[in-house]
Formats: sequence, C-alpha cells, structure tokens
Amino acid sequence: MSENRIEIKLANKKQRMEGFGASGAWWAQHTGSWQPNEVTRLLELLFHPQSGIGLTIYRHNIGGGDGQEIEDPWRRAETYEVSEGEYDWSRDAQAVAVMKQAVASGAERIVAFANSPTPRMTQSGLTSGHQEGRSNFKEGMEDAFATYLVDVVKHLIDVEGLPVDWIAPINEPMWLWNASHNGQEGCHYQPEECVSVYRALARRIEDQGLPVRISALEAGEWSSARMYYYKLAEDKELMKYIDNIAVHSYVPHVSNIVFKEEFANLIQKEQPELPIWMSEWTEMEGGKDFGMSSALVMANLIHEDLTIGQVTSWQYWIAVSRYDFRDGLVYIDEAEGKFQETKRLWVFGQFSKFIRPGYIRVEVESTHPELKVVAYADQGGHVATLVVINNSKEAITSSLEFGYCKHMGVVFTSEEHSFAGRHSGLPLNEWTFAPESVTTIIAETSEV
Repeated sequence: MSENRIEIKLANKKQRMEGFGASGAWWAQHTGSWQPNEVTRLLELLFHPQSGIGLTIYRHNIGGGDGQEIEDPWRRAETYEVSEGEYDWSRDAQAVAVMKQAVASGAERIVAFANSPTPRMTQSGLTSGHQEGRSNFKEGMEDAFATYLVDVVKHLIDVEGLPVDWIAPINEPMWLWNASHNGQEGCHYQPEECVSVYRALARRIEDQGLPVRISALEAGEWSSARMYYYKLAEDKELMKYIDNIAVHSYVPHVSNIVFKEEFANLIQKEQPELPIWMSEWTEMEGGKDFGMSSALVMANLIHEDLTIGQVTSWQYWIAVSRYDFRDGLVYIDEAEGKFQETKRLWVFGQFSKFIRPGYIRVEVESTHPELKVVAYADQGGHVATLVVINNSKEAITSSLEFGYCKHMGVVFTSEEHSFAGRHSGLPLNEWTFAPESVTTIIAETSEV
C-alpha cells in the first residue's frame, strides 16, 4: 500500500454545485461561414452529457449594438433595439441559432448578460466606454435599460423557447473602460449606480412576472467584489432578487487567494444562502497552447475557486478562439470553418462531465503536496466523484480511502491522452496518477 493517502470524508458536506458553463461571446454570431457539421460537433463536445464534456450553463451576450469604433467584430455584438421600444428580432440570428443548438445538445440553463447598455443609454454614445474612462451610464436611464433587458429576455423565453434563468445587466463595473483605446464592449459604473440599475431591473422583472433572477456584480476581480457587494447589501429588499454574486478569476496574483478566502467567508457570514459564482476566466497569456501547460493552470484555478472561493458554479469565458492567445477551449480556423481541440477542453471536462448539478462538495484530504484534490457526492448518496490534479512531472501512487463502495471508474487526461482510462470494476485501493495529469475517479457508494 502506498505511503501517500487520499481520504474522502463524505459526511462533511460543503457547497452544492449548480453547474459548469461557457460563454458564446463573441464567436456564436460568426458561425454562418463555418462548416455546419463542425458547429454541430462543437456544441455536442461542449454540452452533450455523454459524447461531450457535459456543460449545463450557456452564457449569452445581449449586445449593445453599433460599436463601430470597435475594430474587431469578435469583440462586439448586435442589439435588437432599433429605437426605444422598437426591436428587430431578426438581428443576432446566428447567435440565437447557436444558443438553441447548445440547448438541444445538453445546455440546461442560460445566463443573459450585458457588457454595456445600448448607445442611447450611455454618456459617450459608445458601447466601448467613456473617452475619459469614467462612468458611462447615462443618469435616468435605469428604467429604459431594465425594460430593454427584460424585453429581450422575454422574447428569448416566450418566442425562441430558450431556458433563460438569469439576467446579468452589468459586467466588470470596476474597470475604467476607455473608448479611446478599448477594443470591446464595456461600461464603468460606480457602486451606487449599480444598485440603481439592479433596483430598476428587479422592479421590471416583478412587473412582467418574468421567471428569472438577477446575477449580480460580475466583478472583474475578487479584491474589488467586496466594495460593490457592501453597497448592494445595504438594500435588503433588493437582495431578495439577487440569486448569486458572480466574480471573475482573471487576476492570477498569489494574494488573490487571500481575497477569495476573505470574500467567501464574508458571504458565508452575512448571506449564507447566497451562492458565489466564478463566471469568467481565461488565462491572460499570449500564444496558442493546445497542451497541458495552460490546462493545468486552469485545473488548479478551478480547484482553488471550488475549495477556497466556495463557488457553486464555474463558467469559462470564450469557448472558441481565433486568437494567438491561451484562451478558447478550441481554436477555430475561420478560412476552413474547422476547429481544433485543446487539452483545456478535456481537462475542463474532467470536472464538468462528472460533477453534475446538485452534487455536493465534501471534504477530502491528500497527504502528497503535488496532488490537489476536490471531491463531490450526489444528493442520493450513491455516487462519489474525486478529481485529482497531479502537478508533478513524475507519476505518483496514492492509496484511496472512500469508505464502502461497490465499484469505481477512472478517466484521465494528460499530454498523451484525452479522457483515457474508463476503468470500471471492483473498488480500487490505490491509483497511480500520470505525470502532469487530471484524473477523475467515480465511485458507486452507499455511504454518504
């Protein structure tokens, strides 16, 4: 028996998983030139629970429109709004078609988010921010913005038949989005401006009887989330409409771990029933990477957000990239209309395919410093899922202590393999984890 030990403590329960997801910004509206079979294959890879990685949440960008000052068409999106109260529902048709196909492939829930209001609701008349980098929301437009968002989501639900569960009206409000040199949609808000927007949206949702909740903040970093949260929390009536506090994990500093822990503890103390989401992440490094280097960075961050940030949902940023950057789960060749998978896709799937909505995180202990482990159990007490990250360049053997279980399955991804293994049989007493790999162990058990 190995001297290393992994022990799962099923009785010590933590947060409940709501689901893993990815964003359709801003690739979904550009699929018309792709080969149709590639679009189908992509969405099945992302969302199908059997043939893909089983994501259940799709993030749809409600575009601000216009944005002609944004040179890259992959950094802006059409708006349905023609003028106040008048809409052209034929716009953004490809993005809606992709969203429908994602749902058909397995996406169960949709987040409709906005990076910026439409131009008429901004001070600069631009969706890429204010020229001086200050707040760009036009005072007095709260009700107009809320009406626009609710009208769009109502159309998506009632006419398009899409399962939109959340509206996120504000995205990364703390950044000083500057139209003079910014290459994408964005809008800076002060905390009190955010509260005014959320209040108006809550009223409009209530008036229309729309079956959605508000996803709040979409904070650009964990250290800034506290300031905006405090302003929100002052309005206890508004907080009844806030379904989650969403934070982005782009900032990679070691000190960010401290901010995650502090913010998670703050929410646990003040609003123990309020979920925290991690709703956007991409490794902010140049150069394409198809291998395990960036995949391991992502895996370790997911582990950190689940265990330290105590998030109940983890959602990737752009699922598809055309850039020379360590971002998409796949890279698209626009000229050929084909895409190429990355190890990030499969490593993400080591979590998303096997940790299903409703599963509850449980305590787990690993004695080897290079093995990072997270564990979940289903609500019925029949399945325990263990995800193990081996950051070492060497294989590591560890004993496995699950308590009573009937049999186990093992799936792993490494530089040489993607979703390999699939061992299914009698319980395992130990396992050798491949170098620089992510392994998922699924145990059928009757003890939780």
